[in-house]
Amino acid sequence: MRLLLLASLALALTPSFANPAKPEKKPVKSKWVAAVAAAEPETLDEERMAVVPRVLVGEIPCEFGRTVRVDPHPHLSGRFVLTLDKIQAVVTPQPTTTGVVRLENAQAGLVWLQVPVKSMLMNAKLGQRMADNCLHTAQAAELEAMKSAELTEAPVLTQ
Repeated sequence: MRLLLLASLALALTPSFANPAKPEKKPVKSKWVAAVAAAEPETLDEERMAVVPRVLVGEIPCEFGRTVRVDPHPHLSGRFVLTLDKIQAVVTPQPTTTGVVRLENAQAGLVWLQVPVKSMLMNAKLGQRMADNCLHTAQAAELEAMKSAELTEAPVLTQ
């Protein structure tokens, strides 16, 4: 009788191998992704949409081994999903008078700035750079072209 009781207790405490419990994977979500979608209109004005074709997308390596990824938003036209480590935010193009590509999530304080020879991610609320010297392949090519032009156009000094 004792043996039967111990066997049934051991069986009850043994984990089931037929249907093992798997830990549920949670997707990386950001509170900013849903918030921007709700805070802004579905369509952007012409000025903001004019910035969209100039945005460099893909994986962009930065200094100190960091990587920023910029992808078109799958549902919101003209918007982008920016990812750095575990931070993921929807960013919206902002027109500038200087020609700098500026993507912003004002609620999160994130600002992505893209100039011809580098990009950077700023935390505008803290006034800090989160990622700097980010160089997309197109920017690296532009930088090389500038260096080559500088070498060929250097004035020759004569005495």
